[in-house]
Amino acid sequence: MTDIMLDLERLREARTGLRASIEAFSEASSFTDGIERSIGRPDDRGALRDKAHDFEGAWNDKRDALAENLQNIEDQLSSIIDGWTEWDSQTAADLEGAVSSTPNGGA
Repeated sequence: MTDIMLDLERLREARTGLRASIEAFSEASSFTDGIERSIGRPDDRGALRDKAHDFEGAWNDKRDALAENLQNIEDQLSSIIDGWTEWDSQTAADLEGAVSSTPNGGA
């Protein structure tokens, strides 16, 4: 049987980082909403504002897709952490039960 080693602490740290990234992406939309207003119409020309609008629209779509992908990764990572933790606890309990039910405590 092959040994499986999972560093749960590193997995939990990765999940924390993913959650922070997801939050940052959701907060970024409120920041970019004001860019066009900040640019205004310098010299009564709107070309820069139009470019900013185009960029914001494209970036919003990409950011939403990226945030969705990050959320999917976070969900899967949480499933791995939760599943492994549950399996580990159950296996430890089963082994402890097996040892305590043998004569002389398995010694």
